[in-house]
Amino acid sequence: MIQLCELAGQLLTNIRAEGTPDDARRVFQYIMNASDRGLVVVAENNKGTLCGYAYASYEWRAEFCGETMDIVALFVAPQWRGKGVGSALIAELLANAKQRGIRRISAEVHPGNAAIERTLESNGFDPERRTLWGLRL
Repeated sequence: MIQLCELAGQLLTNIRAEGTPDDARRVFQYIMNASDRGLVVVAENNKGTLCGYAYASYEWRAEFCGETMDIVALFVAPQWRGKGVGSALIAELLANAKQRGIRRISAEVHPGNAAIERTLESNGFDPERRTLWGLRL
């Protein structure tokens, strides 16, 4: 969990998020404590060091005939980028979605993140033309 939260801290810094590694730990624990909330997958090298992670949440939507998956985060440590780690993480999420009978998977990408866009596109994702709206309380 420590390595996972360290990677999450790097991602949060990169996207200039308000959250901290402690916030990420709480999210991971929440997701991992019930199989109906979502999934956290990690990639590690042969020495047991984490190279990257992805986590997704499950949601039920009539628009898509039931359960859907939302890829919330995908992060690969800088020294492991371009080596297939991101695609391997996506492949694991896709396998889980197929096993659960999920028919739609979405991913929100921050503007300018061409690497993730390429990874998603190479795994069969298409950009959707929707506008994301938000309200911070």
